[in-house]
Amino acid sequence: MSGQVFSTDIPVSEPLRVAEDWIDLYGHMNMVRYVGVFDDVGYRLLDRWGLGESYTHETKHGLFVVDVAVNYRKEMTVGTMLTLSLRVLEADGKRLLSLMELRRTDDGTLAATMEQLSIHVDLTTRRVVPFPEPVVLRLRALAEAHARTPLPAGHKRRLECRAP
Repeated sequence: MSGQVFSTDIPVSEPLRVAEDWIDLYGHMNMVRYVGVFDDVGYRLLDRWGLGESYTHETKHGLFVVDVAVNYRKEMTVGTMLTLSLRVLEADGKRLLSLMELRRTDDGTLAATMEQLSIHVDLTTRRVVPFPEPVVLRLRALAEAHARTPLPAGHKRRLECRAP
């Protein structure tokens, strides 16, 4: 992994379509489906930085989510096309704070955001461990690069990358 070159661009998913089974009693995308999309697609986007499924299989380490802050901004209905982007807000030796943005593909409207604080865990001991140095350096470079892109209008940071 250390020999790989990773882009510092903010990755964006392939388009997703709001499925009929994502719709709730009120005729819009259920809140749990927003979080499900953030989790599933966000995890796949982590692969672009070498922290997804292959990292976990190769190192027996992974990211456990310890806190999230979701902001629902726009009602989504069946058939709506969306994309998800993922950026690094902060990272330290054991923690990663990221921001995911779910947007409509037709007009770029922000549908929801989710800040996510994760910890780096050794899956054999189930204990928090430091990221390997190349990973820390990569995450810090990503945070610096992503800080050049303004946060979504009206977004107020709610989580911090620090121990509770």
